[in-house]
Amino acid sequence: MKIGLDIDNVILDTDETILEEMIKEDKNKRNKGIINDKAEYIFSGMFDWSKEEIDNFLNVKMEKIATRLKAKKDAKKYINKLIENNEIILISNRSKKQYQDALKTTADNLEKNNINYTKLIITETNDKTEACLREKIDVFIDDRPRNCYLLKNNNINCILFKTKYETRLFNDLETVSNWDELYQKLMTRN
Repeated sequence: MKIGLDIDNVILDTDETILEEMIKEDKNKRNKGIINDKAEYIFSGMFDWSKEEIDNFLNVKMEKIATRLKAKKDAKKYINKLIENNEIILISNRSKKQYQDALKTTADNLEKNNINYTKLIITETNDKTEACLREKIDVFIDDRPRNCYLLKNNNINCILFKTKYETRLFNDLETVSNWDELYQKLMTRN
C-alpha cells in the first residue's frame, strides 16, 4: 500500500513549536501574550496579531522553527512498522516565502528525528491532490479537514489526524487522534 503522510502536526509537533516562538515574539510586539486560549487555532485570534504580522512572522521564522521540530509521540515507532510492508510518501506544503531550501531543511529535520520514508515531496500549495494522484497514494493522512475534503472529492482516501485545535466532529471523514489509532486503522486496510 502507498501511504501518504502530511508532515506538520501528523509526524512532527509543529503547532507546539510555533506557539512557543509566537509567545517569545509577542514580547517584542505588544507583550500581551495569549489573549484567547480558547481560540480555534494559533493564527485565529489566539494573539492580537494582524494577518500581516502573522505572515511576516512565518516568513522570517518558519525555516528556523522547522529545524527544531520534534516527532509526535509514537510517530517514529509506527512509521518504522508501516514502512516494512508499505511505501511511505511524505507530502508537505513549504512556501518559498518561508524557506530558502525547503527540501533540504525538511529532509535534515526528518533525519534528525530518525523518521524513515520512501519519498519526500514538497508542494507550494496545501492542496496535495496532484501529488497524491501522481504517486498513486492509496490513503493520505492530513491534519487539516479542508485538505481531506479536497482529496476525498478527487477519490483519494483520506484520514484526518486531529489536533488539539480541531474539536469539530466530521461524520463524513475517518479521524484519528494519535499514532496508535492511525496504525490500527491502517492495519485494517492491508
